[in-house]
Amino acid sequence: MKKFKAQGIDFAYPDNTLLTQASLEVSQGEIVGILGPNGSGKTSFFDIVCELKKANSGLIKNDFSHFLYLSQIISTPPPLRMRDIFKMVTALSSSEPMTQDKTLKKLSAWSPAIVRRYQDIWNKKSALCSYGETRWFFTLTLLSMPADFVVLDEPTAGVDPEFRHYIWQCLHGAAKEGTAILVSSHNVEEVISHCHYFYMISQQRFNRFANGNEFMHRYGTKTVDDAFIRAVTEPVFAA
Repeated sequence: MKKFKAQGIDFAYPDNTLLTQASLEVSQGEIVGILGPNGSGKTSFFDIVCELKKANSGLIKNDFSHFLYLSQIISTPPPLRMRDIFKMVTALSSSEPMTQDKTLKKLSAWSPAIVRRYQDIWNKKSALCSYGETRWFFTLTLLSMPADFVVLDEPTAGVDPEFRHYIWQCLHGAAKEGTAILVSSHNVEEVISHCHYFYMISQQRFNRFANGNEFMHRYGTKTVDDAFIRAVTEPVFAA
């Protein structure tokens, strides 16, 4: 089985250490989540995964041959229609030619209800799309392309509940077809409900949890939100 492994990763900016001996893994067909407060190192770690930044030390082992990365920041030229954005994104990122029909066929297999919504956004000008629509369109377009490892940095941020629902349906569909997915979010319930397991960044490390009950038990709380807060503010509980 193909795997991605990060072992003993150290990463620091001149005035801020983010990760110390941080280890994480994701296997083929798994959705793995990362939780952490703003500034904890989620995006920096994703940049390391995608070779946009270099760790100070540690080992990366990647069995996957084609990975795709959706960053936290998305901007589009206002005059272009989303179908033009689609052509640009797929031309730069896909290992094979992509068409609307090919994309819709894949998306409809995962979530038939999204086809009409995707088509509606397809013809809209970028300037007329909300941030949530743009992010949703990018996420689903990325998932429709051939890839065995997908990294998504807060794909549901700013997305309404309907579009968020469709994103997770497609993530599950892609995972069932064997894609490994590494995803970050600030929504604790969302990660616990949809990921096979997840990591909480605490004390500059990735702490792995199988489910919400284990997470709450580890930090001695009755809610997952309280566990998140305690992991951040009371590091003694994460020792």
